[in-house]
Amino acid sequence: MEKQRNLIIGSVVALIAVIFVVLNTSPVAINFGFFKVRLPLIVVLVVMVIIGMIIAWFFGRDSQEHKAQNKVAFLNKNKKKTE
Repeated sequence: MEKQRNLIIGSVVALIAVIFVVLNTSPVAINFGFFKVRLPLIVVLVVMVIIGMIIAWFFGRDSQEHKAQNKVAFLNKNKKKTE
């Protein structure tokens, strides 16, 4: 049930991001300090969305590993109590 909810929320957020990106196509200048790059805003937004997805994936992966470790520890603790 939680996976379905997360899938729906993720899909809605992705759809909103895609609509936002498509509506913003004008070129912008990005200053990196040492040099400037002029790119269409759509490229910048897509790259930022991809970076955000990668960061979310890393945090989600750590959370899943933590939950799995807690479950194993809980099962081991209960197993020792029953012995």
